[in-house]
Amino acid sequence: MMCDYLAPGIETLCWNSENINPFISKAMKIVTEVDELVKKMKENVRKIVEMMEKWTKPLYERKNKAMLAEDVEQTHQALVGPRLEDVRNNGKEIHKLMKDTQDNIKPDKKSP
Repeated sequence: MMCDYLAPGIETLCWNSENINPFISKAMKIVTEVDELVKKMKENVRKIVEMMEKWTKPLYERKNKAMLAEDVEQTHQALVGPRLEDVRNNGKEIHKLMKDTQDNIKPDKKSP
């Protein structure tokens, strides 16, 4: 685990310790990898939130004039169909982003 590798730098090593340069190089590599992972995760979350924000918009605005039931049904179907398709497509994209995040994190499948 990454924290195990960094522990000597916190607990025992100091700037003039023997073998400090290899430790610093390895620690910088680990920190850089974690930084890139966090950036990727934030970008994936940003994309997911952006997609889901579109879902909060109302399907249609209610008009003040009365409409026939058939007209309401027609309008409703014309608006719901494309929105439902958009939600399905976004759902697939969200699954891809979640899979990408999971692949980058490489979680222990046995842990809760």
